[in-house]
Amino acid sequence: MENNVPSNNRVALGITSLVLGILSITTMCFIIISVIFGLLSILFGILSVIFEKKNKLGVAGLITGIISILITLVLYIVLGVIGTDLFMVPDWYKI
Repeated sequence: MENNVPSNNRVALGITSLVLGILSITTMCFIIISVIFGLLSILFGILSVIFEKKNKLGVAGLITGIISILITLVLYIVLGVIGTDLFMVPDWYKI
């Protein structure tokens, strides 16, 4: 007797991938954090797709992770070309 219900671990990988992909998109202004969330989203998305072939949440998390990494890197390159100092503290913020 075979169960067609996916195990909780496989569903959890897809949900984790999607949540991390969304977090990566929402934290694009923090480049390092966004890339970390994006890479983790891609990792969990790949694991989710490997363990269960038709996991739509894993594929969605994989796509959001890839898109967020690409947009974050493009923003980083554009801001670098403009000459913006990305890691500076504004003068008005210093005590």
